Amino acid sequence: MSYPELRQKIEQQLAQLPPDQLSLVSDFLDSLQHKSTISQRPLRRLAPIKRGTKADDLLKFAGTWQGDDLEDCLHSVKETRSQTQF
Repeated sequence: MSYPELRQKIEQQLAQLPPDQLSLVSDFLDSLQHKSTISQRPLRRLAPIKRGTKADDLLKFAGTWQGDDLEDCLHSVKETRSQTQF
């Protein structure tokens, strides 16, 4: 389908949509435009985490703990983690 044909088809479909669905199409188009502006920005490079780092080195990435379920989280990790194979 050529560009003019596709454009005409879309315009016909838009003309038949009720206002609530037209609003959804508009939101979708906004999200497409937002994604295209994001994808044009260069990615920020982060330094790799090196082996032998300490927990203190990782805290700058982790932030602070806000919950009161640390023990539950640790228990869950111990119960569900798998063995590492090298």
